Amino acid sequence: MSDIRSISYAGGSPVTQSDTAADPAGPFASLVATTAAGVAKVTCIDGSVLTIYLLQGSIYPLEVTRVWASVTTATGILGHYAVGNVL
Repeated sequence: MSDIRSISYAGGSPVTQSDTAADPAGPFASLVATTAAGVAKVTCIDGSVLTIYLLQGSIYPLEVTRVWASVTTATGILGHYAVGNVL
């Protein structure tokens, strides 16, 4: 179930890409590619794995635990924290 907190952000962190482990700074409530657009393979909080296209500067409200390194071509990816989940 979704609620308004899933689209309200409080801070964030640069994403650490890995093919084997969840991001130690995550999970994130959204992603944004700040340097260059491209493909991103992500693991969602429910365990599903998706390959998405991140446009540079666009925020994608997708709850993720990991951004994979081997497939991802988007660069400068930042993850935002949902309100109430700030580290």
